[in-house]
Amino acid sequence: MIQQDIIKSDLHVKALVQDIRECSGPVEVLNTLNMQVSENMKSMKLAIEELETHAREQDKESDKHMLLKEVEKYQKQYAANQFALRKSNLATQALLDKQTKEELFERSTAAPRKRTRADKESLSKQSSGITDNLLAIKNMMATQVKQSEESLHTLISSSGVVTDTQEEFKTMGSVIHQSKTLLQKYGRREVTDKVLIVLAVIFFLTCVFYIVQKRLF
Repeated sequence: MIQQDIIKSDLHVKALVQDIRECSGPVEVLNTLNMQVSENMKSMKLAIEELETHAREQDKESDKHMLLKEVEKYQKQYAANQFALRKSNLATQALLDKQTKEELFERSTAAPRKRTRADKESLSKQSSGITDNLLAIKNMMATQVKQSEESLHTLISSSGVVTDTQEEFKTMGSVIHQSKTLLQKYGRREVTDKVLIVLAVIFFLTCVFYIVQKRLF
């Protein structure tokens, strides 16, 4: 269920990133798309963290190792979505800025003396909207960079756990091999001790028989 939630959020994010890349305005539409993609990114991140917690609670090391590998895969997908989102926003914002400049230039050259106060207010509002949108995108990118750092730390931690587990398996294998060697050595020693005991008993009986024979005869 957790993995299905992650995949669902990932697909939504990819679709919204594509919509942002193809967005031609206005700024309000771009803002709405960014809000939607931010919500889906948050849902994806929470689901990945939940899966990681579930993985670390597994009793079997094989299950734990398998789920941690899945977590690492989803974290890479999350980081790739962040990169694609930033790239799409920058490209779309550059396009909107270009369109606004062209519109301003056309209006200024077509009728510089007939520009109405409403036109000035409209252009000022558009410029203000673009500035606010740039600030919002900057804040969102800063948040995503922080989340990327957290994801990187989590990846490093997961890799460390996998490495420690491998080292533990190697140590256990070495201990088992040494134990097997000692058991074989003790088995050979036991056989040798039995042979020595039998020889000692035979020697003792031989000595007793010899002494009895001498005394009687």
